[in-house]
Amino acid sequence: MKHSPFIDGLRAIAVLPVIFFHFNLPYFTGGYIGVDVFFVISGFLIAGIIHEQMQQKKFSIVRFYERRARRILPALFVTCFLSTIVALVLFLPNDFIFFAKSLKGVALFGSNFVFARYVGYFADALSVKPLLHTWSLAVEEQFYVFFPLILYFFNRLFKNRNRALYVALCILFVLSFGLNASLVTSDPERTFYLLHTRAWELLAGAILVLSLKKITLSQFAREMLSFAGMGILLACFVLYSRDTIFPGVAAVWPVLATLFLIAANRDSGTVVGRVLTTAPFVKVGLISYGLYLYHWPVLVFARYYLDRDLTAADTLLAIPFIVVLSLLSYILVEHPIRSGALLVKRKGLFLFSAGGLMILCAIALLIMRSHGLPSRFNGAALQYAAGQQDTNWRHLECSENSVHTLDEKNVCRLGTDSRRPLDFLLWGDSHAGSLSPVADLLAQQQGLAGGITIFSGCPSLLGIERADQHITFSCQEANDRIFNLIRKGKIKNVLLVNRWDMYALGWEKGGMETTRTPVISFRRSDGTLLTGKDAFAASFKETVRRLRTLGVTVWILKQVPPQLVHIPTALAKAVYLGHDPDKLKRSYQDVLNRRRFL
Repeated sequence: MKHSPFIDGLRAIAVLPVIFFHFNLPYFTGGYIGVDVFFVISGFLIAGIIHEQMQQKKFSIVRFYERRARRILPALFVTCFLSTIVALVLFLPNDFIFFAKSLKGVALFGSNFVFARYVGYFADALSVKPLLHTWSLAVEEQFYVFFPLILYFFNRLFKNRNRALYVALCILFVLSFGLNASLVTSDPERTFYLLHTRAWELLAGAILVLSLKKITLSQFAREMLSFAGMGILLACFVLYSRDTIFPGVAAVWPVLATLFLIAANRDSGTVVGRVLTTAPFVKVGLISYGLYLYHWPVLVFARYYLDRDLTAADTLLAIPFIVVLSLLSYILVEHPIRSGALLVKRKGLFLFSAGGLMILCAIALLIMRSHGLPSRFNGAALQYAAGQQDTNWRHLECSENSVHTLDEKNVCRLGTDSRRPLDFLLWGDSHAGSLSPVADLLAQQQGLAGGITIFSGCPSLLGIERADQHITFSCQEANDRIFNLIRKGKIKNVLLVNRWDMYALGWEKGGMETTRTPVISFRRSDGTLLTGKDAFAASFKETVRRLRTLGVTVWILKQVPPQLVHIPTALAKAVYLGHDPDKLKRSYQDVLNRRRFL
């Protein structure tokens, strides 16, 4: 398959919205779908190359991996080594340790597994993960490992019959898409990051290759497909947001749009195709890999240093820097190695690739075994940073008790060690867990027997459900069991502790949360479904009313004033980098203004 300027232009359409989305530019709230466009392009190109060579009996698995190594690894090595140097200078020990884990993941082509385990859905730059974007490269790399073998097996099995191969790929497509659609709400992180739920997007491009061999489109049909594809992409860029359930069914539209654009422009141009083959789009497409690789670390490190979002002036400085870095990478590293001007021989390339990956692994292990090299910092910075490591008493072991077995016998205890009936129950979300150490201490001092139930992400409000995400259990079922625990145990004091404002009002603008906006729902006795503030008010009143019918004294603990930065990290960085800690302060009036409804 010869080089196509149109594909370069399409790559530009993919990468620019991703960058604009990450830099929070207006009208690109759905810019993240550019990654899905890349997936379809990769599937189309790889399947086309492999299938054509297999048909001609010229396919070489060694040559295939040589081409992939030339394309992917050189710029990736530059990204990782530069990021390691900057992280060594800037990152606090805990942050540096996680960086090392992700670095090892990159070296083993498994960074998507690392982030699926540790990083929330749509984590942003404040999550201190400069290699987070490599999850998509890991998905492609894993696809490159399995797909040639699958094609080879199917070609041998079906004796080069395209129809049978087409059916087999369609079956794999349906299986992957089915997993994606069924798991996106119950397991959003792994659905977002892992190959088995993303492979259908790459397979869509592969299926298109086989489909185009039998389809002839008129020029009018090509024009209509092009306009439809570009229109769908633009609509997704504007209408999608972090709150869109994604990938799921929502990913169908950008994938379909990309298929339309490729199908319409594979041979002869359309109006849209001619626009995408103009010099600006093609040149951006040529350096699109570098733009994708370098923009994210630059953004993360800038925000880490500044401890805030980038201003418009910051962005105007950062984006040209990223473009220059990408150009230098393309001219000095990517193009010479990809074209064979450097590392001419295959053996030298493979030695370079293996050596680079082993060096990354060695650096990662060194950082982890040295506990993040704390000797880089003075005592005050380390003291502040140690606040990240608070284990919150028995927070973890008491979190999310099994909903189905929760009763007075196995509830986590506070205060005295006796098994006497509970004097009080601390009932809430993770904020209850954060306050558990002092509650335990006070109960011990006063000889009280208490219990605590912690269900992160679920407020202690009867009848409430989280409509925005699945939390591996039903909030309503968990709270009903806790209410029965209070009733059967005849507990006379109940303390409700939650992050109240989040459930009623959503995330605060400028905060560090990286998940979809929380949405609670409550169904009234007449069947009316309430959401947001209305749901909060109704469920709060209902909870207090029902507890009082049991003769319970209800104690409402006001929320700890939330900060918009991570305090231990922010203070440690302020000391280390010479920033003014007073600038981290938040006006208490801001907190009161937000709490007015509560």
